Amino acid sequence: MEKTKKFKIYLGIFYFISVSLFLYLIFSQFSFEEITSYKFIQSNRDHFLNLKETSLVFVSLIFIIFTAFFIFMLGFGSPIALIGGFIFGKWLGVLLVCFGLSL
Repeated sequence: MEKTKKFKIYLGIFYFISVSLFLYLIFSQFSFEEITSYKFIQSNRDHFLNLKETSLVFVSLIFIIFTAFFIFMLGFGSPIALIGGFIFGKWLGVLLVCFGLSL
């Protein structure tokens, strides 16, 4: 009983630190206005497409691992589905998102 309680406390602390670190890294690089604007997406679109064209298998593998980690931490997949469709296109994005969410 005591081990289960300690495990839950450690898991909660790990979760809190991971989410806090992720938010700190995102908001230290970009402001909230930049992230929510359409110009930010347009300016980074070429970078994502170039990255996909140079190493599709590696980017797909990283995306699947990130999807599984994101679902483990936050539990919902709607941003993942949008990002997958944006980066990989309609059909490959659907396959990668479904595979990553099912992990």
